[in-house]
Amino acid sequence: MIDATLIINAGSGERTVELGAYLDPAAEEAAHQLAYEWIKQLRHVMVDGRSFRDRFTIRGDSLWWFSEIYLHKEGAILDIFRAAESTSALIEREQPLEIRVLRAADVVKHVVVELASRRNIQCSNGMTSLRWRLRRAKLEWRARMLTLSAHRTRSRGRAQTAIPRSQPATPPIAAFIHRAFWRSGGDDGSAESYIGPVLEALEDIAGKNSIAYVGVGPSRNFRARSEGNAIRAVATQSEAVVPVERYAPLAALAASRETWRERRNHYRLLASSDGLRKAALIQGIDCWPIVREQLAGIVSLQWPWSVRAMDEAGAALDRLKPAAVLTYAEAGGWGRALMLEARRRNIPSVGLQHGFIYRTWLNYRHEPDEMHPGMPGDAGFPAPTLTLLFDAYAEQHLKQAGRYPQERLRVTGSPRLDATIGTLSSFHAESIERTRLDNGVERGAAMVLVTTKERQARHVLPELLSAAESIAGVSLVIKPHPAETAASYAALVAGRQHVHVASSAAPLAPLLAASRAVVTVNSTVALDAAVAGIPALVIGLPNNLSPFVDAGILAGAESSQIRQQLERILYDEGFRQQLSAARSSFLRQHAMVSTGTAAARSAEAVIELVRHGCGLPGKEI
Repeated sequence: MIDATLIINAGSGERTVELGAYLDPAAEEAAHQLAYEWIKQLRHVMVDGRSFRDRFTIRGDSLWWFSEIYLHKEGAILDIFRAAESTSALIEREQPLEIRVLRAADVVKHVVVELASRRNIQCSNGMTSLRWRLRRAKLEWRARMLTLSAHRTRSRGRAQTAIPRSQPATPPIAAFIHRAFWRSGGDDGSAESYIGPVLEALEDIAGKNSIAYVGVGPSRNFRARSEGNAIRAVATQSEAVVPVERYAPLAALAASRETWRERRNHYRLLASSDGLRKAALIQGIDCWPIVREQLAGIVSLQWPWSVRAMDEAGAALDRLKPAAVLTYAEAGGWGRALMLEARRRNIPSVGLQHGFIYRTWLNYRHEPDEMHPGMPGDAGFPAPTLTLLFDAYAEQHLKQAGRYPQERLRVTGSPRLDATIGTLSSFHAESIERTRLDNGVERGAAMVLVTTKERQARHVLPELLSAAESIAGVSLVIKPHPAETAASYAALVAGRQHVHVASSAAPLAPLLAASRAVVTVNSTVALDAAVAGIPALVIGLPNNLSPFVDAGILAGAESSQIRQQLERILYDEGFRQQLSAARSSFLRQHAMVSTGTAAARSAEAVIELVRHGCGLPGKEI
């Protein structure tokens, strides 16, 4: 969405408008696709006589895999297309003589002013060249601080004394996990136990001493760091988790240091590319200041970080010499670095799906040529040897949009879904009523569980709360995302008698069991609810759940329809039965079910790969 406020004058006086109101669902969908296509076409743009993909490499592998991630996650390119679409719609509808930017992000501000100027509309409060220079200076300062702190990590290179005695010298499986979210054996599928059940199942089969845990990333998650306190995101940091830095002394980071030293030369090459300069003309708007800043971020932030991740992963693999590598978020920055280094050493690798794979995520979308070798040494996209998936829906997406070969994919189920469904079956009427009362829901009221991120839903939450208040006998319970706190919703719910906010640490299963319906913007809790037979309403469309609304398994509502659809999903038995029938058919078709065996099946797939890689018979490792 676009969050920007403009003042327009069409000749009859000034009026304040929200730019996002002019971005309709079809334009939002189009913006995502256009941004994806724009980013992907850069790999072919010529830089210094070669394509972007071929020109910048490390140990023969292309740095393109990290460049595209940066452009995607920063969102600047997407915002260019969003701002262009919404500003064009505003001009078409309002025919303004003057536009003044009251509040907007710098990228949006630049597009609005440039587009208005092209249409001969007077526009003010745009970006200045000084502002762009200050932004690049801030980016360079941030890159310096991050690089310096990474190289001066106190634990770097201390693996000689760090490895617990229980870890064998050459473990068959090296599991790379993110320290901030590590907790083996979590019971609610939260961010703190993404793959805990699979790891426990692996330990049951192979023995605890057959797995070496390597920790990557900071020891606190972004919520704890952003709040500036010492709250740790882990329940208990196992001594068995060895920070990857301990395997990588400074001498192992030679490539990342060279990448850092070359950043200015790399930037000059990119900035002087005629092809990139032409590509920056987007929708007829000169977006070079934005694109140039993105290129600076790639060479100063993304590449040094990515090569350091490769250096650290390589050092850990050389020390551990595992028969197989296991991780999750394998298509992200750290995951790609690990996959590249495992592939370089011919070590089989396994990627575990740990959450829903959204159709708009560039991480899992690849063009045919990307999955094939490029220049000598470049073996193409670093896909895992085997990716274990929750269901056939994810499998189909990776085959079609990701171009993954069938033999590299296997559906093993969702351990989190198994845990949720298993817990739901254990509740009885008394415990459900206690959950309702504990969350402020009166006896006899219809409880609606709201699961979403406040940041993603703030543009539609007021309409939802007002709609719920207008329906007699309805109570909303908001379950904050684990990365948020109840305080995020304090101002929004103040004074609303039938709206309550649960703790972000509250377990999900009891709340689901007590709910008559779920409402969300983007949360895949709606899909868990679907498997459990609980209907869900998706608001803030279009979003990542749009395909499920289109398929009829989830209800959907525009802002003006929220009250009507909420009332239907709560009290219209015919509508609830319609959703139920669609859910049953869709879930069966895509194997989106809970079998109770997902963790074991995933562990067995890993063991099978280890046996194949090691050439070991039977169940011995």
